[in-house]
Amino acid sequence: MAQLPPRENPFDRIDVREELDKLERSVEDLRLQFEQYFTGVIPLSPERLHNDVKRRFRKLLKAPFKSSEMSFKLRAIKGRYQTLHSYWQRVLRQREDGTYSKDVFKANLREKAALEDERSKTTQGATEHAMQNLFRVYKDAVERNVGKSQDVDYGAFQKAILQRTAEFKTRNQGKKVSFKVVIKDGKVTIKAQAKE
Repeated sequence: MAQLPPRENPFDRIDVREELDKLERSVEDLRLQFEQYFTGVIPLSPERLHNDVKRRFRKLLKAPFKSSEMSFKLRAIKGRYQTLHSYWQRVLRQREDGTYSKDVFKANLREKAALEDERSKTTQGATEHAMQNLFRVYKDAVERNVGKSQDVDYGAFQKAILQRTAEFKTRNQGKKVSFKVVIKDGKVTIKAQAKE
């Protein structure tokens, strides 16, 4: 009777240290992809990589470890994965419920931008927008002229412009006013002129 060759152990062919390193890199890649998914950088959840990580864990948990160092490393990677997995599950639940803080923050930003866009279409909104643009141009000109950052108070600037507008309209009945930032003799000033 012919003697059968001894059965080969499938784990004899794998390098456990290399497999653990690959698993550790895969868990880190998975963490990065989930963060990108949660922030909207990638559109789909990284399920393929997640399934691959689970498969690697199953394979390594069955492997006979020859050293306690390798066994400890596997437990450490598994612990990190389980912590991350709990976090991902919590975030996915929050996203489904509409309570995930980053999604709520983005929704609030979109709503605020939409309201500002609607407001800018009104006369008052357009006036406020023009005032803010004039302030930015004035502040930039002052900082370029002085050569360093300056603390310019927007409230005081706005009050001065409104006062100058009222004075201009008193002197020039029925005319609309516009303002322009002018640098003359090393001084930054705002010149009022009639709108055409």
